[in-house]
Amino acid sequence: MLGVMEDMLQYRESMAQALELARKGAGWVDPNPLVGAVVVRDGEVLATGYHDRYRGPHAERMAFDYADAHGIDLTGATVIDTLEPCCHVGSQPACTALILAHGIARVVVGSVDPNPIVAGKGLRILEEAGVEVVRDVMREECDAINRHFFHYITTGKPYIVDGRRRAGESDSEYVVRRRELYATYAAVLAGTESDVPDESFAHFNGPVQAVGADEVVIGGHRPLLLEAGALACTDPDEWLRELGKRKIDSLIVESDEAFERLSMACQKD
Repeated sequence: MLGVMEDMLQYRESMAQALELARKGAGWVDPNPLVGAVVVRDGEVLATGYHDRYRGPHAERMAFDYADAHGIDLTGATVIDTLEPCCHVGSQPACTALILAHGIARVVVGSVDPNPIVAGKGLRILEEAGVEVVRDVMREECDAINRHFFHYITTGKPYIVDGRRRAGESDSEYVVRRRELYATYAAVLAGTESDVPDESFAHFNGPVQAVGADEVVIGGHRPLLLEAGALACTDPDEWLRELGKRKIDSLIVESDEAFERLSMACQKD
């Protein structure tokens, strides 16, 4: 029993490290999830990785590439993953295949991936291949960092946040909060372009796109695939689904009228 408790303590410590790594991808990986991975054996951290950009290497691959480059044998090691490893080939190889190829003995996960093409399949593949799987370690924390992705992948619509100025909020407080939101959300819907101060979105490289009579969307860390004037806010649910099809997984709403119109059509903070 003591050994199990010690193992769980180590899992939690490593998962906390994996969570910190995962957060580094915030604002850069959308519409993909944030993922961090730590590879350990006998209490020693052998390699780490995180998903750092859209279409970039997955967290597990980054960790394995580091180990391979440094001649580190991972046979019998444990992978601590904030999210269930993927089991399909897309722009990156399946992480389950990489795990098996490196002789990993155990995989510890926080969240199960709700994406229908994964959704527990990755863990089943590993278990059927003889890899021990430990589930739900710090699940609440792991779920929390991917609330945008979980909502987007299950509904097809972006997760929205109320970005309007709060009562009693000073200018400096508002600018700081906006910068924090702009760094982690895919797009922002403002009343007019002039309402968005340069200092708050200077790092955004996407074009300004008109989506309604009085609203504009300002792009994120990569250009948005929106055509000026192509979207009109007549049917909020349809409009949000169209944004989702264009891989916009999260949206800050700063327009009073738009927020009221959209608030019933999408989960929000």
